[in-house]
Amino acid sequence: MPQGLSVAARTLEKPSPSRALATDVLPGAPSARIQVPEEGTNHDYELFCRVSLGDQFNDERYIALRKLGYGQYSTVWLARDLKTQTHVAVKFLRSDCYDGNHDTYELEMLQHIRQKSHLSTNPGRNHAIQLLDHFHHEGANGNHVCLVFPVLGHHLGLQAGKFEQQRIPVAVMKEVARHCSKGSISCTENAALYTQAIISSYLEQTSARISQRQSTRLGDIDKGSEEAPMPMPLSEVITTPLISEMDEIRVRIIDFGVSSWVNQHLSDRIQSPHLRAPEVMLGAPWGTGVDIWSLGSLMIEFVKGHLPFPGTASQNGTWTAEDDRLAQLIEVFGPFPEALLKRGVRSREFFDDEGNLLRILKLSPASLLSSH
Repeated sequence: MPQGLSVAARTLEKPSPSRALATDVLPGAPSARIQVPEEGTNHDYELFCRVSLGDQFNDERYIALRKLGYGQYSTVWLARDLKTQTHVAVKFLRSDCYDGNHDTYELEMLQHIRQKSHLSTNPGRNHAIQLLDHFHHEGANGNHVCLVFPVLGHHLGLQAGKFEQQRIPVAVMKEVARHCSKGSISCTENAALYTQAIISSYLEQTSARISQRQSTRLGDIDKGSEEAPMPMPLSEVITTPLISEMDEIRVRIIDFGVSSWVNQHLSDRIQSPHLRAPEVMLGAPWGTGVDIWSLGSLMIEFVKGHLPFPGTASQNGTWTAEDDRLAQLIEVFGPFPEALLKRGVRSREFFDDEGNLLRILKLSPASLLSSH
């Protein structure tokens, strides 16, 4: 296929956007994959903590009840807290998260958020996950930092899968956006960090969870109060209804695994590729605004049922997925500002001196309402 294709022609080469959905509740876990790391399908599986049903941790305080899911750098288990007689979610980080090549500030950030939220009156403090406890576990695969959280409901990606064409109603997404914005702003103001998980060095589908709860005891139904959540009592049976049928919902940002401090970046290659802000793609300086970009992209994805700027490489290698994503951005928003291109250390990989894309020459105007 020749260079210089319009967006319509480029679309013919693209597979339909797909969404990998977790099948279980993953409080505090990154995006799930289909494979199970303990079965050896991930080449780093030996770095994960080995957990079996009935195992006890932290001086026998927590008993593992069932595996809830896993992400690239952690597994999450439902556990019983024998001290408080509640259910909790325990996130077991891989052994290389603090003692290896994968750096993370997750524990430090969660501790900082908890400390600041106790002193804050910002209502957004209740839209970010609260760390209940943490401990270290020396296992067969090394030393693991373990994080304890309250048990929440389904992530937004799983909720979207319940709707026709995976489109969550606009009225519902307005409320979701309000909660995520509050949580992001609260974290930035009070904890001086980027909430790059939902917003996982990016806002991600599985990084925002529903914390509305339904109990088998009418008197215990959570009506969405602004108080911080308590761990789930063992006697309660919790379900997560369809988000559009909830009387009142609350959404929380739950994953800070690849977040960064405002004045100390974990990495400059942040965010998942399909949610990556333009300045990050070009290698230009970035700040807390990247969270807003991620949030906006997610809202569009949930309302439309597919990614706003998926980006797909050509089959013959003419252009890369990044080239295509940049082209899609230009087709919607217009040419990149000259000042931004000058600040980007990677700009010359994609643009010529006139600000034109090097590998995709013909563009067609589009809108966010159109489908790539």
